[in-house]
Amino acid sequence: MKFSCPIDFHLPTQKLHDIYWNEFGYKLDDRTLYKDDKRIMPVVTGFLITGKDIKWPVQSLLDALDIELQTARLFVTNPHCKLQIHKDCLAQSKELRSWAINIPIANCDLGINEWFEDHNNNFGTEQFAPGGSAIIPEYFDNNYIVSESIVLNSIQLIKTNVFHRSNNTGNDNRRVVLSLRGKPDVTWADILEKVNVYNRRRAEDNS
Repeated sequence: MKFSCPIDFHLPTQKLHDIYWNEFGYKLDDRTLYKDDKRIMPVVTGFLITGKDIKWPVQSLLDALDIELQTARLFVTNPHCKLQIHKDCLAQSKELRSWAINIPIANCDLGINEWFEDHNNNFGTEQFAPGGSAIIPEYFDNNYIVSESIVLNSIQLIKTNVFHRSNNTGNDNRRVVLSLRGKPDVTWADILEKVNVYNRRRAEDNS
């Protein structure tokens, strides 16, 4: 895969889900609950949630890859919806963020992640999303050609400075993903090498 790489690591799945649900999930069907939580941003297709203040049980993963956590976000995509195609940026900046580590939290077995390469698509005039941290194309949907897609059924390193989105159109449930972001001075090549070295070591240990 060109834009993603599985990480052979296991985290406490149920604990991650319980933290999500007890902190945020139960609020999402009740506007009176989520509107007072400034960490929850409702969008047309679901919710963007800031999760940096939560003590997620992911330190063992960070240690295994020798990286530091800069921020954590939850991406909640509603049933039968797909996110706006976008490239990730650093907060309140047009500087692109190269990568993230995405962890499935709930109902990720039917929704997919998709990437779209420039040479296959006409994105028009790219623009900075108002009040956000992403670059978006001129058109929301223009019959874009998918270059790569994955089902997020394991922890995955994903490339985020290429146009991509969550597509949950084939899912009857909300798709919930925890996205970990490291320091921006760690490049895609750097983190991919760390993941590959770790995966090789795991394979050798299990052989």
